[in-house]
Amino acid sequence: MASFKPSVLVLLLIATLIAALPSGLAQEENPSSELEPQPTWQTTFGNFEQCWLSVEEVVGCYAEVYRAFVSGKLGITIGPSCCLAINDITSNCWGRMFPNTPSFPPLLQKYCSRYQMGQAEPPSPSPSVEPADV
Repeated sequence: MASFKPSVLVLLLIATLIAALPSGLAQEENPSSELEPQPTWQTTFGNFEQCWLSVEEVVGCYAEVYRAFVSGKLGITIGPSCCLAINDITSNCWGRMFPNTPSFPPLLQKYCSRYQMGQAEPPSPSPSVEPADV
């Protein structure tokens, strides 16, 4: 069997790999893509930033949402003023805010739905009108 130097083998390997690579792929131009502006990182980030705007306006609300997300306990961590800010979030923002946990936004919305605009506390239950036993 013939003996080859290692440098010749490496050169042969490189030449084989170069020959195996495609020189390029032809792509058909899509004229509609030229007419429609493609979303850029800046516009996507801007939309994401807009989604969190109402939460960031309430001091500590972002931290409250984070604690609720990590602990899974909404009633202990989310306050009334934060809930009012959460109620302002539009439905198309939830998927951007929590892309990997689609179950969290409905829980947060349900919890905060009891707080209405201009109402800091949830409605208190009406007192019982039954007479007390003596």
